[in-house]
Amino acid sequence: SENANKSASNETMETKEEAIIKDELNRKVTIAMNPDRVVVGGILPYFSTWYIATNSTQEIVGMHPNSYNAASHSILKDISPDILKADTSFIQNGEVNIEELMKVNPEVYFEIASDEKSINKLEEAGVPTVALQATADSDDPLEILNRWLTLTGEITGTTDRPDQIIQEGKKNQQEINDKLANVQKEDMPRVMILQYHNDKEISVAGSNMHGNRWIKATGGIDVAEADVQGIKAVNMEQIYNWDPDIIYITNFTETQPEDLFNNTIDGQDWSQLKAVKNKQVYKVPLGIYRWYPPNGDAPLMLKWMAQHNHPEIFDYNMTEEIKNYYTKFYNYNVTEEQIKDILNPSSEAAKY
Repeated sequence: SENANKSASNETMETKEEAIIKDELNRKVTIAMNPDRVVVGGILPYFSTWYIATNSTQEIVGMHPNSYNAASHSILKDISPDILKADTSFIQNGEVNIEELMKVNPEVYFEIASDEKSINKLEEAGVPTVALQATADSDDPLEILNRWLTLTGEITGTTDRPDQIIQEGKKNQQEINDKLANVQKEDMPRVMILQYHNDKEISVAGSNMHGNRWIKATGGIDVAEADVQGIKAVNMEQIYNWDPDIIYITNFTETQPEDLFNNTIDGQDWSQLKAVKNKQVYKVPLGIYRWYPPNGDAPLMLKWMAQHNHPEIFDYNMTEEIKNYYTKFYNYNVTEEQIKDILNPSSEAAKY
């Protein structure tokens, strides 16, 4: 009978093994081991970490609309279509709506450590909440991903995959360091990260940001480092002063390299810049997730950026690199067409 089933399922819920883990705010959180109902809030890239640690997105029953948009424009939806079943309605006007969240019935909620308001709200509602830091203590661009992977492995008991990806990243970084060992500072490209951009705003990322760590790890000099902490809106005057050799455009803006090459943005003249004249403006790829923040493809991002920063030293064939990586870590045979999409993400993917 249905009632008998109901009470049986209640019991299985209760007998689920629980563990006390320490999150990245040093809070002790009691959660069900191997949770089946995971919700990811403002820590946008985390759903992809869950996938690479567990080889599954079936458990992700809710995610932030911004994450969902990236996922729906990424290759992850092809590899693990379950991700598109996630609910997004519990985020309203950028905030967690507890009533809507309860309908999704989360066993654990992952939130960005800086959002105290949401964490308190979730705790009060009795939702086990794991806080993750999106900041790093070192210049290692893989530090955050590696921490998240290790913590996810603890929660799910899957440590092999996380360990393999951590090792791959270390190996790639070592290889890059060895090849850059004799490069002098004056031979390093001066690089700018265009974070958010349209006809009304030009925001760049400087020190303490992922971009800064990527640049340093791949033999570049961050032009904004001295003037910009975090992300800051700047004017064209400032950009003329920096005159970067290379500009990388993140996936958090719809702008494409062509927009700068063709100088299509009202009130902004990009044509005088070295990077634009030399056609050295690149859109950061979007694979399993956006390659700029912590994501499962991070070891590939190192090679991709190193190659653009120093084409004379690095001759990676990124098509082959992506193919091999996806076969090895995601057990997925990626097509040439899909690789094109990864390396040339659409503007749509930035909308939310």
